[in-house]
Amino acid sequence: MKALFTLLACCVSIVLTGQTTSPNIVLILADDQGWNAFSSQTDPSVAGSRSDYHQTPNTDRLIREGMCFTDGYAPAPVCSPTRHSIQFGISPAKTRVTHNDPQHKQYCDPELALANLIKKADSRYARAHFGKWHVSVSPEDCGYDESDGDTGNREGSNSESKEDPKRTFEVTDRAVEFLERKVKAEQSFFLQVSYYADHLDFKSNPKTLEKYKNLPPGEQHSDPVFAGMNEDLDSGVGRILDTIDRLGIAENTYVIYTADNGYDESPRKLHGNPKRKAWPLSYSKGFVFEGGVRVPFVVRGPGIKAGSFSIEPVIGYDLMPTVLEWINPDLELPEEIEGGSLQGILSNDGRGSIVRPKDFLLFHYPTGVWPAQSSLRQGDFKIVKTWALDRVELFDLRNDPSESKDLSLSKPDRANAMHKMMMDHLDSVGAILPPEEELAFDRQGLLMKKNVSGWRSGN
Repeated sequence: MKALFTLLACCVSIVLTGQTTSPNIVLILADDQGWNAFSSQTDPSVAGSRSDYHQTPNTDRLIREGMCFTDGYAPAPVCSPTRHSIQFGISPAKTRVTHNDPQHKQYCDPELALANLIKKADSRYARAHFGKWHVSVSPEDCGYDESDGDTGNREGSNSESKEDPKRTFEVTDRAVEFLERKVKAEQSFFLQVSYYADHLDFKSNPKTLEKYKNLPPGEQHSDPVFAGMNEDLDSGVGRILDTIDRLGIAENTYVIYTADNGYDESPRKLHGNPKRKAWPLSYSKGFVFEGGVRVPFVVRGPGIKAGSFSIEPVIGYDLMPTVLEWINPDLELPEEIEGGSLQGILSNDGRGSIVRPKDFLLFHYPTGVWPAQSSLRQGDFKIVKTWALDRVELFDLRNDPSESKDLSLSKPDRANAMHKMMMDHLDSVGAILPPEEELAFDRQGLLMKKNVSGWRSGN
């Protein structure tokens, strides 16, 4: 009799909460997709947070059915550091993976990677990764049961299919087949789908490309090849959402959508005016200004209010503690983790705060193709340090998301305090600092780097 009562109580709990104790989780990661790549606004207060040309009905659907974070961030302005950060729950400054060729990484123990921690949290979970990997430790070592292996940008650009030039449909096929198998086996799962789009080379399905060639261009966006590729990606997302619905698991499945960094711009656009595809955000991939790191960030699932928005800043390394809390809230997290769980905000209509070891977000790009920069966001304020110029700018993002008004002279105490906080943290985690040869390149404006003499109006 007691056993029967316990079973009934459990069933009632499932009905009331809309979820079981073992939710499914799907993480979708886009590549080089800017903050305003959707046809729906990612910030209801900013008209420019949507595209005036792209059409994305499926990611629009995610926004309608889930919670959209207006201030969602990739951990880095380039892809591989972000991908390490998601798998290990740590900022690129701490992993020392700050550009696409990691040589001196730290805190990247595969035993502490996301999929291995999921296995520790609940060994019954199936774990799969399909698409672009670009992490210096293999998916297998990180704990994935199934994957496409150690893939990167090359695999995303060498498809021989004209109908699927970025392998979007191919990757989606594997994801759908995995979902079908695991639901049939009644096995909970964590699935990460990392699309190769929208990374260079820009390639679109011919039918989608033709569609955009026949559409009037927007004032903000007008490239039919990029738009077609972006909609192909959206179609892949739609198939995954439709499969989740068809299999009857939507009420117990979290879907997370985000990107690894902002838009990639052609080299000829890297000099001069910061008003690019992400405008009203400034700059693009490779820069720690908002256009390089602020990205789409949407979560749908049990207990999340449909059509809700949150202005709380969130970042890719928050995903690990969030996923692990969903699976096993009693699991003790590795002390190295720098992110905080989003669950409190997701279950509270987007309100509240995220508890992290440090009350700021830090972006660090000390060496690579783009200029050496670091930034720190605390509350609504953000500093950007351009190392070669020894310059620290201060912005109020709530009132100036385009980072057009440097407040460092009018608020020197705040700028100096945040700069000290950033430098102290970089020192405490053993971050790599820009070498002198990097700074010499930056001062000359060589490679793909900005023309320093005119890269920001008025300076």
